[in-house]
Amino acid sequence: MKIIHCSDVHLGASMKTHLTLEQAEQRRDEILSTFIRLVNYAKQEDIHSIIIAGDLLDTDNGGLKTRNVLIDLITNSSDIDFYYLCGNHDENSLLLHSEDLPKNLKIFGNTWTNYDLGDVTINGVILGNNNLPIYQSLNLDANKFNIVVLHGGDVRGNDYNTPDTVNFDALKHKNIDYLALGHLHTYRLGRLDERATYAYSGCLEGRGFDECGQKGFILLDIQNKHLNTTFVPFARRTLEEIKVDITGLNTLREIKSAITDALDGISRDSLVRIVFIGSYDEQTQKYLQLATTELQNQYFYVQIKDKTKPKLDLDKYKYDLSIAGEFVRTVRESNLSPEEQDRVIILGLRTLNGEEVEL
Repeated sequence: MKIIHCSDVHLGASMKTHLTLEQAEQRRDEILSTFIRLVNYAKQEDIHSIIIAGDLLDTDNGGLKTRNVLIDLITNSSDIDFYYLCGNHDENSLLLHSEDLPKNLKIFGNTWTNYDLGDVTINGVILGNNNLPIYQSLNLDANKFNIVVLHGGDVRGNDYNTPDTVNFDALKHKNIDYLALGHLHTYRLGRLDERATYAYSGCLEGRGFDECGQKGFILLDIQNKHLNTTFVPFARRTLEEIKVDITGLNTLREIKSAITDALDGISRDSLVRIVFIGSYDEQTQKYLQLATTELQNQYFYVQIKDKTKPKLDLDKYKYDLSIAGEFVRTVRESNLSPEEQDRVIILGLRTLNGEEVEL
């Protein structure tokens, strides 16, 4: 038996933090398209069960358009059962606000719900503010292959009372074979106890630069109660953060070459953040601006973060009668540590030069 485990799709997310309105709309459509591709993948691979471990929809739920597309997709995929656990972002899901939900949409509620697939069971519950009774009431048949679906971050010890966390210690030795988790947007696989594997599938598509790298879903292959898991990269686009050290680079050609080398192998479909590090002189900074202007049209989205530091020759400000000179002398006479003085001076000189600074 093969089962797909996915989570944190966040259909309908605004995507407006960095992108233009047109790019944001395109990304929303692409994320919806990726989930549709996942369902089509299941059909092609003869997979009849898809576990959605929370946050299929985002807080704003994507509106009626997204809801109607999902209802139509699920209804017309009658050979697949969708096991849907609401997460903290879709607890008021518009998908559930229907008098006639598709029969193949299987819902988990506020008490344990069990779906029997022969030798395999799928069990799930929405966690709340007092979860100790929920963990205590989990009773699984040791002779079955037991999948448990939960949504929340990993905690240990005696913390039972937060809806966005899963207490791993409370789930040990409960005859669980696979703990299908949502909430964390990065793929993670590990052991819960001597019997159980736990996994976060991560999100299907990265949405911000805290979600860089490959995104996708987990494919479970259960044969005679033995489990094999495979992470399947599936995103339409990836987000990549690339660091470029410009220390010692003195010409535009050298800087362009360093950027090109750093971006080697990165798809032009990607969303890229380039972080410049190291130190520079005045001429180098001008070259940086020229070099990065050409990148804007080469990738779907490019963001520049300049974390370089100027090569400070502060002696020239010692007797300088300019505003910059007065500023540098004032900072040097302050009670700040040398490191703090350098940071304040760098930010101040950049501001005086009309540059955009990041605090």
